[in-house]
Amino acid sequence: MTREERAARRAQRLKEEVDAKRRSLAQAEARHRAEARASHARRRQRVGTLADDAGLLDWDDTTLAGLFQVLARLHDTPNPVAVLESLLADPVMALTLTPAGAASFLLTSLQSDSSEVS
Repeated sequence: MTREERAARRAQRLKEEVDAKRRSLAQAEARHRAEARASHARRRQRVGTLADDAGLLDWDDTTLAGLFQVLARLHDTPNPVAVLESLLADPVMALTLTPAGAASFLLTSLQSDSSEVS
């Protein structure tokens, strides 16, 4: 076997190793994406179950969409639970008689207090 033949075999073997590693990496990334999708689906199911258990599914879609938009605005708030509790502890909120009135008050409060929440 000549030196060129050995070099060609070595180059072919190295190319095959690189291809095998590339396939292995692609498979690992595909597994990771599948696991992430499954985890996301489980999380969506849990959140939906929490909403159902809390009785939120009794509300119409428009009300739910509005409330979730308001909640989404709290995403970057350091302590969103405390912010919501303070808004709900407001005496004006306690006098609100209907859930719709409470929702509109909450929307208005969050809009007016958005500069204070940080």
